[in-house]
Amino acid sequence: SSSSTNATTYGTSLAKAEASRGIHLVDSRFEVRFHSYPELFRRTMALARSFRERGVQRGDGVLIPLSTDVDAIASFLALVVLGAVPFSVSLPLVGQDPEAHRRQIGRLAATFDVRWWYLPKDLDGDPGGVSADRVLRAGPEAAAEAAGDPSPEPAQVAPDDVVFVQFSSGSTSQPKGVRITHRGLLYNLSLIVDNDRRSEASVWVSWLPLYHDMGLVGGLLTNFVRRSTLVLMPPRCFIARPVFWLDAISRFRGTVTAIPNFALDICTQRISEEQLRDSRLDLSSLRYVYNGSEPVRLASIRRFEERFGPFGFVPGSIYPVYGMAEATLIVSAPAFGRPETVHTIAGMEVPSVGYPLGDFQVEIRDEDGRRLEAGRVGEIHLRGTSVSPGYLGDPEGAGGSRGDRWLATGDLGFLDADGRLYVTGRKKDLFIVQGQNFYGHDIAACVEEGLGLRPGTVHAFAVDGEGGESVVVMVAMPRPGSREAAETEPRGAHAERLRADVYKLILREFGLAVRDVHLVQRLPKTTSGKIMRHECLRMYRERRA
Repeated sequence: SSSSTNATTYGTSLAKAEASRGIHLVDSRFEVRFHSYPELFRRTMALARSFRERGVQRGDGVLIPLSTDVDAIASFLALVVLGAVPFSVSLPLVGQDPEAHRRQIGRLAATFDVRWWYLPKDLDGDPGGVSADRVLRAGPEAAAEAAGDPSPEPAQVAPDDVVFVQFSSGSTSQPKGVRITHRGLLYNLSLIVDNDRRSEASVWVSWLPLYHDMGLVGGLLTNFVRRSTLVLMPPRCFIARPVFWLDAISRFRGTVTAIPNFALDICTQRISEEQLRDSRLDLSSLRYVYNGSEPVRLASIRRFEERFGPFGFVPGSIYPVYGMAEATLIVSAPAFGRPETVHTIAGMEVPSVGYPLGDFQVEIRDEDGRRLEAGRVGEIHLRGTSVSPGYLGDPEGAGGSRGDRWLATGDLGFLDADGRLYVTGRKKDLFIVQGQNFYGHDIAACVEEGLGLRPGTVHAFAVDGEGGESVVVMVAMPRPGSREAAETEPRGAHAERLRADVYKLILREFGLAVRDVHLVQRLPKTTSGKIMRHECLRMYRERRA
């Protein structure tokens, strides 16, 4: 928090680390490559020198799709050392047309007048929107140990200068680039490692994509602070074979990790008994699991604890937390070792996401901006050192009044009498029908659990009509022959039966008559697995039209 910060702040910790500390990169065949932190530092500085020779300067924007690759990680750090501003963007989604991904990159480059694009090894072709002479690659010099001192003169940056830009999940057609400052980043990193008691002896195991805040800030950068061991695998490894994640925790004696809630359901539902026997899991080393990024379901936590308790998993190790890119990452979390706190509101059990960390202040406000007392649900507002100064091209856009730097999060929740925070949903996830409040994620969870559907296959939302808001439920149709499908019925009959079951279940459980049950092949989701609400609404309106 001094008046100026030497950009090598992010690298000196790595240079001084023991050679036994570093990153274990796990591929889809569970083959592991180890890169020590001193080696990563040398790669970083060699790339910084190379990029500077290419003409990269302080303040230049650089689009960088962060893959689980040592050169991509070193390139990101090299840009920070130079005082350039990495724009963290996604890699192509599984099954996505590479040309469609390049068009998205081109739109970002044009919208924000980006000067450079870092091209990972696994992406080829025209960068789209960025001329070929503005493409950066990690050449062979990255792997070689440079003779003498490879360090270029590092940039001097002010604490409130932007260190990188994090694009919000799913932001491709209308991207929102959150500006993250050096001050905010360093402060947020310290909050995280202090919260889970990180040390050099800690081992973080992660499959989260590095181009999202939870993977980049929480899963990668926090480990440089205390030089803790890091085990990284690509997200596709977990999606294709979830047991890989648990196996990595077992083999490397993982102590801390982070996941969105749906990962718990994937593990309990898709990992077979045979896989568990073959893996010989021992999860007893795991002590802190950050559960965030989407609504936390107590049922998911309980099922995971029950399923993996026989393999050493310690009940109470999963901690519901709250954070967002606009706050750099973490906002609140339960203290290490504290018991879970649950509050029932409107018939719904809501787990606490702990107390605000550090200097974060949290207020709950009504629609008129008035502060609400404990126990009242309203929009969560927050302020603190880690709050972003704004979005790219819209400095005032990160939230409420910029005079006092309060951020209007768009999330709904309440504080209890002791100051613990509870998150009940998104502002746009709450709808009022005939004077009653309903949460879309609560309805979706009820349908998935009540009808035995996979988590993440149901989305409930409101549409406006002459009589006010009414509710639509969108369901991803189970594949014929799958566990959820009724194999004895033809597809058409099964579809009608499924619609009828959804109608009856919601009426019985909530007393709510939904307007429509809309069946689709799959729900549109972001690269981090979140349902794209606006896209669901657009799909529904197009179909109705």
